[in-house]
Amino acid sequence: MIKTDIHKGDKVKIVSGEGRNALDEKGQPLLCTVLQVDRIKGRAILEVPKKRAKRGEKEKPLRGLEQWKTVRYNPKSGEAGGLKIVKRPVALSNLEVVEAGSREWKRGS
Repeated sequence: MIKTDIHKGDKVKIVSGEGRNALDEKGQPLLCTVLQVDRIKGRAILEVPKKRAKRGEKEKPLRGLEQWKTVRYNPKSGEAGGLKIVKRPVALSNLEVVEAGSREWKRGS
């Protein structure tokens, strides 16, 4: 198990790896929100703020954080086939906390 300061809900920026070159519209480093932290594998899944696609352009996955995944048609659920964008886990060592989220414990009653 890895000890880290990164928790669910934190705003982080990518320090190294493929996603470090990602910039927002203003040219600043991209700030992502942590959706899930896996302390055993040392990885986190990030929510990437979406850029507005220009008219007529297809949405592209962000290199290093998202990828295309081919999905087949599922007749039971009615889900269409084709390419879908799937989030990829990022190593915790490649992230730096910019803004900490709330640290409230929620226990079952």
